[in-house]
Parts: sequence; structure tokens; C-alpha cells
Amino acid sequence: TKISKIYRNSEFWLKTILLHLNRRVEKTLPLYPKNQLTMKIETFTEEDIREAARLAYPVWGIGHAANGQGEEFGLLMCEYIIRYGWYGAPYAFKITNEGKMVGCILAGNIEQDNSYNEWLDGVMPSFNEQQREEALALREYFGKTSPKVYRHMRADKDLYLSFFISAVQGCGKQLLAEVVALAKSEGYENLYLWTDSSCNHGYYAHHGFERVAEFKSDEWKTDSDDYLTYIYRKSIE
Repeated sequence: TKISKIYRNSEFWLKTILLHLNRRVEKTLPLYPKNQLTMKIETFTEEDIREAARLAYPVWGIGHAANGQGEEFGLLMCEYIIRYGWYGAPYAFKITNEGKMVGCILAGNIEQDNSYNEWLDGVMPSFNEQQREEALALREYFGKTSPKVYRHMRADKDLYLSFFISAVQGCGKQLLAEVVALAKSEGYENLYLWTDSSCNHGYYAHHGFERVAEFKSDEWKTDSDDYLTYIYRKSIE
């Protein structure tokens, strides 16, 4: 298809791989010296999405901004990725250093509607043809992958970990612990997430996650024949 051709030939795809939604990106983002940190975990609100997009920009936005598409388009695509994972309170936290966000984690119940596609529809009229094609390709990827995760889940027992990013080593562990503690107190039994073979998915095995499924993502064309998407589960009973 025309959309898959964009990513098969694009340096953007080779550099960023769109779906790093649940990877640790501490080595990709600028690191803060530990002796300069005053860390605080706070509630993540919708007003924080744009700041989170700027935090994510070095990972995802630069690729979208390439080929003359511009920083603002890169930021909008980062915001779309975050809004895909945004379900509102209570499973939304950020970690800050002297008031500046250095990481965040988002989760939610799969029966919630987070209206991320409605948001994209609202900004799409400002896109040029290439921007529109990139946005629609990402929408297609989300739309095809999410149901494959949901089939493993029970809405009343399993929480969907939908976005996770940290710019400081160790912050991801703190954010994950915050979500796990709250989910357990609310009666959830498992966390589920999905990631892919471009990411440091070994991180999850080291933090109590079990791989429950894997499949080839045929909608994305890459030079690798073994590009896979993985579904992970973490018991929190």
C-alpha cells in the first residue's frame, strides 16, 4: 500500500520505529546527574500532555519532523502517541525534578474511551499530504494492534499499561511501582502492555512481566523478517 511504502523506504522508520510506547528510553533522552535530582511523583493531568510530548520528542518526534515536516508536526505526533495512552485519572503519574517532568506512566481500563482519534481528527486538517499519510499509518497500527492485546484481558481484572517513558535511570521503576500499588488496591490482578522487537523488551522480564503472545506486524514493512510485536503481562495479586 501507499502507506506501507512510506515506512519501508523512510529513514524515519529505520531510526525511530513508531511504537516504542512501553520501552525504557533512558539512554536515548538526555540524562540528569543523580546528585542534581529532587524527585517527586505527582498526578499526570491532560494539561501535562504537551510537556510529555516534548519529553518524548527526541525519541519519536524527530523522525516525524524529518524531511521538512517540521518540529510542530513532530510534537503533534508525540502528542497523538501520548493521547493513545491517556485514560485520565487515577492511573496517570509523572515524576518531576524541581518541577520539570522527567518521566510519566499512563494506564487505564480497556472499556474506557480516551477519544485519541477524535483529537487527531481535529488537528488533521492542518496537515499536508505526507503528514496526513504518516498520521493515518500510525492510527492504523494502533487500531490493528490494540484489539490483539484486549483479547487477552478481562476489563474488570486487568489494567492496560499504555504509555511509559523516563529520562532518568530508576524513575521508570518508581513510576511502575506507583501504578502497581494503586491497581492492586483497586482489585486488579494483572497489568498488560505491548511493545516490539525494536525495543528493550528484556526490561519487562527483569521487572516481573511474562511474555504471553507475539506476532508479526505485517502492516509495517521493514528490512527485517523477524520484526515482532510482543504482549506482556505482570501479575499484581
